[in-house]
Amino acid sequence: MKNLKTQVWNACGYVRLSREDGDKEESNSVTGQKDLIRDYLSRHEDLHERGMKVDDGFTGSNFQRPAFQEMMGEVKAGKINCIVVKDLSRFGRNHLEAGEYIERIFPFLGVRFIAINDHYDSLHSQAESDEILVPFKNLINEAYCRDTSIKIRSQLEIKRQRGDFIGSFTVFGYQKDPADRHKLVIDEYAADVVRDIFNWKLDGISALDIAAKLTASGIPTPMDYKQSLGMRYNTSFRIKEKSVWDAAMVLRILKNPVYIGVLEQGRITTPSYKVKRIVQKPRDEWAVIENNHEPIIDKFDFETTQRVLAMDTRTAQAGQPVELFSGITYCGECGGAMIRKTVPYGKKKYVYYVCANHKERRACYPHSLRTEALENIVLEALQAHIQEVCDLEDLSKLADSAQLQQAKMRKLQARLDKKQEEIDRMHTLLRSLYENLADGILDQDEYKDLKKTYTQRREEAEQRAELLREEMDRESASMDTSWMEQFRHCRNIIALDRRLVVSLIVRVIIFRDKRVEIVYRWQNEFDLQRDLLRMAQAERQVG
Repeated sequence: MKNLKTQVWNACGYVRLSREDGDKEESNSVTGQKDLIRDYLSRHEDLHERGMKVDDGFTGSNFQRPAFQEMMGEVKAGKINCIVVKDLSRFGRNHLEAGEYIERIFPFLGVRFIAINDHYDSLHSQAESDEILVPFKNLINEAYCRDTSIKIRSQLEIKRQRGDFIGSFTVFGYQKDPADRHKLVIDEYAADVVRDIFNWKLDGISALDIAAKLTASGIPTPMDYKQSLGMRYNTSFRIKEKSVWDAAMVLRILKNPVYIGVLEQGRITTPSYKVKRIVQKPRDEWAVIENNHEPIIDKFDFETTQRVLAMDTRTAQAGQPVELFSGITYCGECGGAMIRKTVPYGKKKYVYYVCANHKERRACYPHSLRTEALENIVLEALQAHIQEVCDLEDLSKLADSAQLQQAKMRKLQARLDKKQEEIDRMHTLLRSLYENLADGILDQDEYKDLKKTYTQRREEAEQRAELLREEMDRESASMDTSWMEQFRHCRNIIALDRRLVVSLIVRVIIFRDKRVEIVYRWQNEFDLQRDLLRMAQAERQVG
């Protein structure tokens, strides 16, 4: 650089600021950097300012910054031949890339580089010292960037684990609490829209038709709503000046557990502070906090909605809800789906449920059932089951069964504790085997035989312990009788509707002899509770 004959330099100041790099000092502000650079230029007659490029909010760990790339474009166009920065850390914190620019690219392009506070000027550099000093400072800057990145990641993870919301924008239906920006509170206007979306879905309306209803009603999309509140919000999903609701927006809302008070954060990350490529984290590494904030949707309705979304439902005519039993009717002979078939007869049309496998491939029996007959059968059966659940809930009868259940849990826990002691003992024996082999107490054959025996005993004990845990889980589930509330609410039903069907019924099974079996939600809990009641009654009779 010393041999260049240019006496007047077309200089461009470069300013960078990034909270991610821990830039908090007032001197590092955009204004502070600009003032320092302009003061320096004013004191050097050979430097003529030809612009000031600013990357506000961009990390120094890489050089993919818009203002920097624009400046390099002007360098290559011959408009700039001198770059001035406050210090080397403002230029970049990646020592390899920073060194590549300073030592190779800038000299090749004939660019003079000045870092004011580091007293570095490539035109007057002292080769011996600068060859050591500049790379060393770049290494320090990169280490600072890495250390800051680690600290920020750790702080964010701590906030996620304690349930602090750390996103820039809240999900549609919530807003940040004015008293604590890390807490979510309900936005009543948007929350009412969310409730409508869930209710419509449970009533059998498709996501596409829900989107059409929202657009026709003039309800702003989540993005437009945020912008109407003055938020600087944008999204890659926007394709028009004024966005309209679509099925994807509706489904994102329907699938988001935030509406039942669950906060899920930390689902994505980047490989390192240098690499900004987005990586999806495994679900077990997410920060998931239950009961973190006030729910908008009842948990029962949310779980029912997820079941509905997972069903194989037939598409209804536009604007019409899906059929009453869509997605839950199955053939009792082959296990396949039962589908609706319309049969015209004279001036009338009759609708039947038929086996899809027989209709499409003749792979099952040609049995069918009229929709009216199926509705009557299901209604009568559901009314009877609801009455059974309500009878089972009689507190005077359940009092003794609850005590019996708790006694069973204590017995199971005692058995599990003994199995765990056995597992721990086998672990201890296995650890001591190698020591006995090393000390010459056991020979190789004895060591192998004992290791095989202890390992087998440990595995058997672990299997029995797992079975005990599963049994305890089933018992714990049967102790929770809150599910009965859902049936009691429907005690006086006189007709079926889609919401009632998907809320209380898992599947309807139709056999070729016109017999119908119904699998209800919480069927296992019902059976367990009924068995406990019978056991409690038997205990009283014996006593």
